[in-house]
Amino acid sequence: MTMTSSRQDKPPPAARDDDLWDALRRQEPAAIGELFSRYADVVHAYAVRHTGSYAYADDAVQATFVTAWRVFSRSDPGPLQHDSARPWLLAIARNELRNITRARRRLTAFLLRQPAPLHQPDHAEAVAARVDSEKHIQSVRAALSALPAHERETVELVYWAELSLADAAAVLGVAEGTVKSRLSRARRRLPTLLEDNR
Repeated sequence: MTMTSSRQDKPPPAARDDDLWDALRRQEPAAIGELFSRYADVVHAYAVRHTGSYAYADDAVQATFVTAWRVFSRSDPGPLQHDSARPWLLAIARNELRNITRARRRLTAFLLRQPAPLHQPDHAEAVAARVDSEKHIQSVRAALSALPAHERETVELVYWAELSLADAAAVLGVAEGTVKSRLSRARRRLPTLLEDNR
């Protein structure tokens, strides 16, 4: 039995992001899988640091790539605007995190109105490693929360998501000089804020 694979079904392993983008424009599902392989960890790391929660981050990764596929399913977004799809995916992740945060708030409010269950299962061993990590992230987030929102988002994209200044500017929809100014102001404030949150 011989198996043949269509070039349209599977992009080449060394495909550049713009090649994958063009494959997505042709509705080739393997391309979104390849983008996921390349950038799921980047999106996850950004989401963990943005929210301080691994659970939120897991949801954000899934939502980001589902939304990315839907973008191409609904209409042709045109050519890739940068060398990498990473800024575009992080812009989607940023929006999805806002949606997830709103949904979680509504769920929390609903659960708080419910009677407490008679038995709470103990999952301590399963979450022990995450707790320490989340505590550290939360202390950093507490310091960042004292920054204006536009400075905080800029710091997250440049230092946590490791975007270039130009790519961060593209995600935020501002000029590159604005990104530099925001980072400069944040750098002056953060040492004191971090010390206050130790």
